[in-house]
Amino acid sequence: MSAKTFWIILAMVLSASPVHAEPIRIAYSGVSAAGTPLWLAKEEGVFTKHGLEADLVTVRSAPIQVSALVSNEVQFVRGSASSMLTAAAQGAKLKILFSLFAERASYDFLVSPSITHPRDLRGKKIGVQDFSGLLWSLTMLSLREMGLDPQRDNINIQAIGDSTVIAQSLATGIIDGAALDKLQSVKLQGLGIKVLFDLSRIPFPSSPFMSAESFIQKNPQGVENFIKALIEASAIMRSQKERGLAVLQKHIKVDRQLAEIGYKNLLEDPTSYTFVTAKGLRTVQEIIALRDPKIAKFNVEDLLDQRILSKVVKSGYVEEIERKYRLRS
Repeated sequence: MSAKTFWIILAMVLSASPVHAEPIRIAYSGVSAAGTPLWLAKEEGVFTKHGLEADLVTVRSAPIQVSALVSNEVQFVRGSASSMLTAAAQGAKLKILFSLFAERASYDFLVSPSITHPRDLRGKKIGVQDFSGLLWSLTMLSLREMGLDPQRDNINIQAIGDSTVIAQSLATGIIDGAALDKLQSVKLQGLGIKVLFDLSRIPFPSSPFMSAESFIQKNPQGVENFIKALIEASAIMRSQKERGLAVLQKHIKVDRQLAEIGYKNLLEDPTSYTFVTAKGLRTVQEIIALRDPKIAKFNVEDLLDQRILSKVVKSGYVEEIERKYRLRS
């Protein structure tokens, strides 16, 4: 065998050898249509393509999400900006990296059929998942926008479980109101539940991705790969309807008609990524400050670190991916 032939064969063997994939764990707070790109990235091998071996775990408790990030038990969280803002204001070194969806809360505040006006909620029961996460924040935001105060108006806010439990409780009359995503809203409206307030009209960070400052500093390339993988998964979801619907239906467990509604709602966002803004975080801050006035002193811009997303966008990667999947010419 000639030396030239040897080196050609060696190069072929090395190029065929699997590249070591970096293991990462990603926690998410609950099951909603907005989780579709994350599930797709895992199940369609997009994370693997970008050199990541991803393990997805459901962590419904916001405080446990924070603890897991700080201890490096998970490297990324898709969850509530309110819980991360609270933790950061208390000294936790956490950063919001980006979001896949526009800065709006794709949620409705829903009420039982007997309620026709916000004042009818006085003395009623409202369900949330916990007292610091997304559903609590959206509930408090809804009440504020409708001119209600839980203490003054004797509104009983109860932590009763995740969004599925909350939806069931509202449908069966155990509670009188709740903030739930648009897909659950459509489903419940078919049972006579009514929309009292549309939260999508208010700027609000929509389930951003977060990480610990220490992890970002130690592994900027891993963070970049993570962002690129999710941008590509978002592009796949938006350009290939059947693939997106299949993943959505698998995890949300709804029929085709409801899945179509959820998918259509996801497509309202015109791009595969979103920069989270200080304006949106200030909306969250105002709500948390109702419970903890000290939060009002925290500079919300300290929670943002979107430099790696900026790098990815400036590199032309997003345009390249969106052309690949025919989302732009």
